[in-house]
Amino acid sequence: MDQYCLVLTGRLLQGQDPEAAHARMAEAFGMEGADFRKRVFERAPLLIRRGLDAGAAEAQAAQLEAMGVEAHAVPDDAPLVWLLRDGQIRGPLPESALARYAEAGDQWCHDGGQQWFPWTPSAANVGLPPPLPVEGPHRTPEPATPPPTRRPLPGWAIGAAVLAVLSLAWHVLAPLALLIALITLLALMRRPGAPGRAWAVAALLVGAVGLAMWLQRPLGPPAPAVAQPYVPRPLQPLEFADEDEDAPINSADAGHCVAAAPSPRGDEDRFLLTGGQRLLTGRAQRKGDTYVAEAAASFDRACQPESLQLYVFRGGVFVGTALESAVSAASAKLADFQLNDDQHLSVTLVPCKGDTCGTPSIRQVEVLHGAGGWMVQR
Repeated sequence: MDQYCLVLTGRLLQGQDPEAAHARMAEAFGMEGADFRKRVFERAPLLIRRGLDAGAAEAQAAQLEAMGVEAHAVPDDAPLVWLLRDGQIRGPLPESALARYAEAGDQWCHDGGQQWFPWTPSAANVGLPPPLPVEGPHRTPEPATPPPTRRPLPGWAIGAAVLAVLSLAWHVLAPLALLIALITLLALMRRPGAPGRAWAVAALLVGAVGLAMWLQRPLGPPAPAVAQPYVPRPLQPLEFADEDEDAPINSADAGHCVAAAPSPRGDEDRFLLTGGQRLLTGRAQRKGDTYVAEAAASFDRACQPESLQLYVFRGGVFVGTALESAVSAASAKLADFQLNDDQHLSVTLVPCKGDTCGTPSIRQVEVLHGAGGWMVQR
């Protein structure tokens, strides 16, 4: 049977009041209005339900549209991808739905991937040029009027403007650019009607800005800053581990395990359940604006975690995982973790093989603010 997913587009239906529609949706999701817009609507287009048949998907899409928002039932037949639009990550979405929801200027990446690809709209969507005007049968075309001749701009005015612009990057050129602009402006003022006066005035103003920047330069060279670009880490979908390949875990088994797990205590936990489909273990810590939650990335038929991961949030926004890869229960044990302050996390791991465990090791993790925002540094 074909599987479908439910996609919230983030657009309101015609004639709907934004505040009222957002309030209805926030109440349905059990969230505050402002948090709902930030966590859900601003991340749209967003997949909010999976594993539905065609009838259930269409019925739930109709329920959302009755609340005043646009929703679609989309075939769940492709891997998940993420969109990067205006510096904000949106999604996830099925890869087959990219052509429907991506816009010009967007970037996309596979779920769990690190490389972003530019999205180029189809050439079929590019509008044709307007048709040429058709002359009437009795209309005589008027002769074209030649454009008025313009005297060329004085070379000194153009050169002064170019030099002034360069002085913004190389401040040492600012005094020379200011002097040339002043001499050029005085010379043009003696020639009434001569073009280039606006260029000279602009060069004079830009040169003054460059001179001010040069005079305010620091006494010593600044220490080079090590750029730490922010790498988005989209969550991968929840995995089901089962040794019996003839009886795979279905959506009913997964729903049973999710229902038996601890309830979410905040918006961060709801993000793990909705956006990443994680299984909460109940262990979490908060210090200041930093929140760390332990969740299972995969589990077996008995609802026991097969792999654990620590998810780090800053200011309610997911910034990364504390461990490079989830800790497998077959090879190691995530014994403990301690959020010392809002930027330092200690993780205790114990290597195990069967019932035999070795010496615990402690890993230090930092939450830093780099050029692209908050990030996790292991």
